[in-house]
Amino acid sequence: MKKILLLFLIALLIISCDDKSKDIQLKNVDLIATSNDWVVNVDQDGLNRFYSCHFSMPEISSGVFNNGLVTAYIVLDNPIAQENLPIVRHFENTSGNLWTQSIDFDYSIGGINIYVTNSDFAVDPPATLKFRVVIL
Repeated sequence: MKKILLLFLIALLIISCDDKSKDIQLKNVDLIATSNDWVVNVDQDGLNRFYSCHFSMPEISSGVFNNGLVTAYIVLDNPIAQENLPIVRHFENTSGNLWTQSIDFDYSIGGINIYVTNSDFAVDPPATLKFRVVIL
């Protein structure tokens, strides 16, 4: 009797499992945003400047959006490394100017946006930056 009950419970678990992740697979996509790719954004008063870059990503399907995971990294050259976004870094130039740079992202079905904001709202767009997007 115990064996029949155990088999019944196993069969019930197998039948009742709903695998929503059948269309989700691990995928890495490398992206490069050159200084010409960055779009300047400001608020209605022309203040609070930040830069954005949009990438079309058909890999971010509705299945991934609803049941998966998208994460992004900045790829550093010296030393060669990756760091999770969002990232916040503090800088000083030779003139003694101080600022903080934040890089973050958002995504929707079919695309990803990467944002760069400098605490001094600098006018110059970001340099070329490399990113890696991991989709699961």
